[in-house]
Amino acid sequence: MQPATVSPVEPVVSVIVPCYNSARTIRACLRALLNQQTTIPYEVIVVDSSTDETPRIVEREFPTVRLLHRHQRAFAGAARNLGIRATQAPFCLLIDSDCLAKSDLIEQVMARHQEGDYAAVGGCLRNGTPGSLSGLIGYWIEFKEFMPSAPRRLEKSIPTANLAYRRETFEKYGGFDDDMYMAEDILLNWKLYSQGERLLFDPALEVTHLNRTGWHKVLTIQIDFGRTSAIARRRGGLPGKILLDYPLLITLMPLVRTFRALQWFARYDRKTLLAFVMLWPLYLLAAGFWSYGFLEEALRR
Repeated sequence: MQPATVSPVEPVVSVIVPCYNSARTIRACLRALLNQQTTIPYEVIVVDSSTDETPRIVEREFPTVRLLHRHQRAFAGAARNLGIRATQAPFCLLIDSDCLAKSDLIEQVMARHQEGDYAAVGGCLRNGTPGSLSGLIGYWIEFKEFMPSAPRRLEKSIPTANLAYRRETFEKYGGFDDDMYMAEDILLNWKLYSQGERLLFDPALEVTHLNRTGWHKVLTIQIDFGRTSAIARRRGGLPGKILLDYPLLITLMPLVRTFRALQWFARYDRKTLLAFVMLWPLYLLAAGFWSYGFLEEALRR
């Protein structure tokens, strides 16, 4: 099977890529998408609100990619909403601009959707910065349950860096919250899950994630993750809402998250377990920053 170009016929899959100042990674991201090994008609849409060279790179180097440029900053959820609403394909594959899709991603996504009545199917994220210790810790704390070693299973939520929704289901539940900076995917997916919809995780659906690197970036972003996680729990009634009512419990979360990670690797990834045991103080540190953000938001209200 030869690499596919974006088909001129009506697409079955719309691939939506939200961008904000993604000049460093957008070329590799789009090349991987445009070289999919598939016969399934698909289109690629970049929804961009960058202040760097990203939109010019897309226009100049990727003429078959549809660019939707916004002059005001659009958060990732809002950008995904814009991209999906601008298309008609029955399936919408969401992938981030710092992700490199495996060459069979679209083929595998559609095979999973055809196997069952899933609201969404998503896949694993491979570590794209193996030489960076800070990148590794950030990767573990964000994606440990969605690494290539993770088992195929039904899930409550799957990262939108590699997730394909059935359009009718996405529209039924109203899409993402436009004003959520982060955690908009957790909020929407919980809404689907709580209504009995099925979300399938399959590690055969693979992208490589180019993680943030540098301790300042990795640790400070955890504060934002924690803060928006608290907002999502307040808005959507997600598990863990008790932490908002009893903020003192949040101080225990770094230890709880570290212990859960240890359990996960012991069960599903023995190769990673040894490295985790050696590096757990750094994981605990990152979890502490996440908990600080969560606590800050809990006390604010």
